[in-house]
Amino acid sequence: MKKITLWAMAALAVGLSLSAEGQNLKRRPFLGVQILPVTDSLASAYKMKAPTGGMVAAVIPNSTAAALKLQPNDVIVKINDTNIQTSSDVVAKARTFTTGQPVTVNIIRNGKTLTLKEKVKEMPRETDPNAEVIYDEVKTENGYTRLIAKKPKGKGKYPAVFFIQGYGCGSIDNLPPYDPQRKLMDGLVEKGYAVFKMDKPGSGDSQGSAPCTEIAYAEELAAFSAGLKKLKTYDFVDAENVFLFGHSLGGNTAPIIASESKVKGIVVYGVAGKPWYEYMQDVFREQRAVVGTDPVQIDEDMKVLAPLTYEFMIQKKSPEELAKNPAYKPYLEQSFDYDGKGHVFGRHYTFMQGIQEAPLNKAWRDANTNSLVIYGEADIASISPHNSQLLTDAINTMHPGSATYKFLLGTDHGFIKVGTKQDLLRLQQSGKFGAYMRDNFNPALVNMVDSWMKQTVNNKAVGSK
Repeated sequence: MKKITLWAMAALAVGLSLSAEGQNLKRRPFLGVQILPVTDSLASAYKMKAPTGGMVAAVIPNSTAAALKLQPNDVIVKINDTNIQTSSDVVAKARTFTTGQPVTVNIIRNGKTLTLKEKVKEMPRETDPNAEVIYDEVKTENGYTRLIAKKPKGKGKYPAVFFIQGYGCGSIDNLPPYDPQRKLMDGLVEKGYAVFKMDKPGSGDSQGSAPCTEIAYAEELAAFSAGLKKLKTYDFVDAENVFLFGHSLGGNTAPIIASESKVKGIVVYGVAGKPWYEYMQDVFREQRAVVGTDPVQIDEDMKVLAPLTYEFMIQKKSPEELAKNPAYKPYLEQSFDYDGKGHVFGRHYTFMQGIQEAPLNKAWRDANTNSLVIYGEADIASISPHNSQLLTDAINTMHPGSATYKFLLGTDHGFIKVGTKQDLLRLQQSGKFGAYMRDNFNPALVNMVDSWMKQTVNNKAVGSK
């Protein structure tokens, strides 16, 4: 049985603005290092007894790591008084930092042990040559969550786009300039829209909530709903022309919050297009077929995965309970990324069960707005155009002529122009995709979204697929 990896529903990250700095949120500390496990070959080259510690893969400018003068291939073995056994230990220790506090990092560089000292720097603020960047906050169920607005330079009211990210918990504050999510948002700013984005409770600067990995989907929904209501209060926002852009799981979130606070239109990209239990069945069968899994093996695996998924998603059994079944346990670990501590796919198991409970088609019915559903040709995560077309048809059944389906040539789940699904797989297998994606965001997505929104603002017929 091959390990199954669920779609990349969102990018995960470790790690001069006009400020409406919230009275409650403080800027979080920023280590600013990309960290990987220590390889056996590096440990051997450095004459280490075992491949322990965390290997520096890259150092982000203007960060604590840069001030410490960390370098790629450095192995972090101790931070302050804590010994570092794994790369995860570096991340965990960095989460305990306070901006301005002294930090001591012990490393091995080219086989030599060094001690580096500095003060912890804060996360740099995002800048944009085409916009004023406003750092604000939203009061949420258990605290405050970071809201960031980009206002085009100039006076007047602007149509606004609220970007709603996918499944993951990584902060979307000050993404690198090459990040495809940032390129999409910055592209929309250049087109004349005020663009808003928001971290999830428990991520980024957010305070008061449990860590994002522990919260329920209902708390996430409530936070985005509060964010939508707040952005409509800005004096530069044309509140009659607010759009939502839902990426991946964000395409489920968007209609739910729009059913409570009306918007001019919703754009979704890379959506499941059906209830989550049914989508998971597609992931385990159809997505694995796309990536070349042996069809006979898929049949055998589905004999276990089908009832396991039903008991987990529909009967709401915990993974701890399900793992007592010896037939289920290896599939939980390999197909659901179950960590033995209540998490599947990197989040608490109740989060996924909460997605299943969210009323997908009812939300689209109650949102009652213009909709654009986009599928990228190389989108393995949302599997095939069928689900996007299915959603478009469902919306048009409830609200005839309100939904438009668009097919975006050569584009993957993360807005990168790669060609076909097979081209994407070859890139990923080559190990070159990380570098490739930096220069291959597909700007056709910005143009497609902008054209549709301008049509909608001008009250022209939206049409159907």
